[in-house]
Amino acid sequence: MRITIIGARGKYNAEYFFIKAFKSLGHEVKFIDQYEGVKRRTLLRLLTTRLSASRVLLNNLWINKAIREVDLGNPDIVLVFKGELLTESTLKFLSDYNTYLFHPDTFRFRLILEGRLQYFDGVIVTTPYVEFFKRLGAKRVVTIWWACDPEVHRPLNERKIYDVSFVGTFYLNRWQILRKLKRKPHVFGNFWFLKAGYHHPPVYGEDYVRVINQTKVNLNVHHPVDLKADAPNMRVFEVAGSGGFLLTEKMDTLESLFKGIETYSSLEELNEKIEYYITDDKVREEIGSSLHQQCIDKHTYVHRTETLLKRV
Repeated sequence: MRITIIGARGKYNAEYFFIKAFKSLGHEVKFIDQYEGVKRRTLLRLLTTRLSASRVLLNNLWINKAIREVDLGNPDIVLVFKGELLTESTLKFLSDYNTYLFHPDTFRFRLILEGRLQYFDGVIVTTPYVEFFKRLGAKRVVTIWWACDPEVHRPLNERKIYDVSFVGTFYLNRWQILRKLKRKPHVFGNFWFLKAGYHHPPVYGEDYVRVINQTKVNLNVHHPVDLKADAPNMRVFEVAGSGGFLLTEKMDTLESLFKGIETYSSLEELNEKIEYYITDDKVREEIGSSLHQQCIDKHTYVHRTETLLKRV
């Protein structure tokens, strides 16, 4: 199949893993970077996901002109990742193709969905609650869970140097939980102006996987909206794929995705489980090994692309 992907260029982001998986299955992939030439990507994302007026100014941005003028050939599928920079005229152009929007932010950033979903043949989401998107005009809604890449997310022979770690961007709810832990966590991420433990710069790719393998207890704290959406984030699958031991919030979806995953429902339970698993190396390693094998068996990006192509 011929697949065109419009998204953000980068190693170890969602687009990277899906492109890699499509190619491994023998598909032809054309990639268009919707941020090419944009220096202040973070600022632009903030503006376009929160202010509709900002998008009007983007019509003459390089990427919108380029997409409307480029020869897309005859793709079987066009996948747009987020697409917050694409204007109405660009979406109308893409509507002539079999075009799907990949929206990984569950119920967040409603602004970039309202009045836009009718241009897509469907929307791909990471939550089981599809009615939200149908009410906004989605013609079809396909649920695809996150995954791991076994060549990247894998067990490493590393010495454990962190009792507890958390990798992720600052959210208020994350700070409120991490700062109350009895055992100070090592925190790797951006925008942690409010301190919650021992802070480190963000880590990506190989460095990220190394931290997972160097940690006894890998914590996960979801965005509140993702919890409401019952949508496990990327970190669940990446830690599991790397053979790490994970403690994450209780979700109905997790119980159907992973057998034996350890969860918590309160700060008290989280503190108790941290103390228990830090001292029980055997049980912790058995659980990590089991989660790793489950990822290899059914939660890789190749599995997800195979499912996606069957459903779109």
